[in-house]
Amino acid sequence: MKLCRILITLTLCLLLSPSYANPYQGYPASPQAIQQSPADVLKRGIEQLTQYLGNRGGKNTLPLEVFVEKTIAPFFDFAYMTKWTAGRQAQFMNPQQASAMQQKLRRLFLAAMVDKLSEYRHGRVKYLRPTGNSRTGELTLRLLAYQQGSPYPQRLNFRMYRSNQGWKVFDVSSNGQSALAFYRTQFSIEARNQRRQNYSQYRN
Repeated sequence: MKLCRILITLTLCLLLSPSYANPYQGYPASPQAIQQSPADVLKRGIEQLTQYLGNRGGKNTLPLEVFVEKTIAPFFDFAYMTKWTAGRQAQFMNPQQASAMQQKLRRLFLAAMVDKLSEYRHGRVKYLRPTGNSRTGELTLRLLAYQQGSPYPQRLNFRMYRSNQGWKVFDVSSNGQSALAFYRTQFSIEARNQRRQNYSQYRN
């Protein structure tokens, strides 16, 4: 499912969801480990992905799953994203459940992002001025993605924080709607349905 479609209902979700915790709390910043600015990191990743998608199917092209796992996944902090998505349920999850949820979130998130950016592989991307402060350890990197022949862009925001391993993305929004908030809402619904099912089975 395309990211722009699965994010349609997120305006209400964002109003009902609690504010984001600062992900870089508990992750001591290590400026010495930073080799590139976060804008350079993001631009490099997007250029690698769109170039791959434009050349996909060519000779010696890596399978999509291999390329995404090797090149794109390291830009994201899926451990934090999973913990935030689980919300209060995270404290009741055992290591196996947390790992399974992280793998599921990783798969869904990357698939949605690749699906979204594939629409612009023959278009162009305009990078806007970042917001936030790199010295505090958190930035929002903004861009406008244009499909080929279209004057109307899609606004994408990448929220990043500075970790010991460099700058990491922990959320992506499309036209102001957060993917992470969507997955948090979905997980909450699934968890509630599972509790009801377990209660029904217990009563029977």
